[in-house]
Amino acid sequence: MPDKKLSLFYSFLSFFVIALIAFAIVRSFYHLDYQWDFSVLGPYIWLPSSDGGGPGLFLQGLWITIKMSFEGIFFGSILGVIFGILLTTNEKVSKTAALFYVDIFRNTPVLVQLYVAYFIVGTAFNLSGSVAGVLTMSLFCSAYVAEIFRGTLANFEKGQIDAAKALGLSPFQVARKVIAPQALRNMLPPLVGQFVSLIKDSSLLSVVAIPELTKEAQNAVTVTFRSFETWFFIALLYFVVNTLVSSFGRYLEKRLSVSLKQ
Repeated sequence: MPDKKLSLFYSFLSFFVIALIAFAIVRSFYHLDYQWDFSVLGPYIWLPSSDGGGPGLFLQGLWITIKMSFEGIFFGSILGVIFGILLTTNEKVSKTAALFYVDIFRNTPVLVQLYVAYFIVGTAFNLSGSVAGVLTMSLFCSAYVAEIFRGTLANFEKGQIDAAKALGLSPFQVARKVIAPQALRNMLPPLVGQFVSLIKDSSLLSVVAIPELTKEAQNAVTVTFRSFETWFFIALLYFVVNTLVSSFGRYLEKRLSVSLKQ
């Protein structure tokens, strides 16, 4: 009975919060003296036939955003696992170096890292804006992945490893059949959250003139003077991409849970 009352309380509280937010949004728009016109965004979404047709600047920018974000996620995940392993070792020099690396990239703004990568490192090694952008996102992402990896292994139940060794499993079999499935399942939620955050952080690439989604939106605003329509549509595109990433992460989490039960 108490559980039922508690469930009703949370349902009522959720409904109240959602209703309050909806009321604030509706009231804000009602008192906004503004004439909406989303039609000006049409050519930026899809080029008219007179211009040859095809994806407009927004869709082109969206593709660059997705491409560079997933490149950052891919290389960042590889580096993150490597530094995560170093964080779990007993060798002091490697562990200290990995800890220093993680602290540097976790505790400094990604915008500052981007400026350093583009204007200092990029100038010294003649890197393009795209390379500097992917490099920055990869290093930034790897620091969080390393800490997630370290935390997952640190909380892993050592008794399972001892039991697997007692059954005669080799270290590789222990890692593949015992540690990896459970560790991956526990790592998925924070990893997906970090990947979603990285996709949103990719909007900072606009400051180094990379023609990703946010940069193209800024260009559109300077021409159309329709900032509300532009940024609402850009927010919708980010929302769709990140919702797909989050949904795929939840799907993988369920699949892993089912496979472990079997």
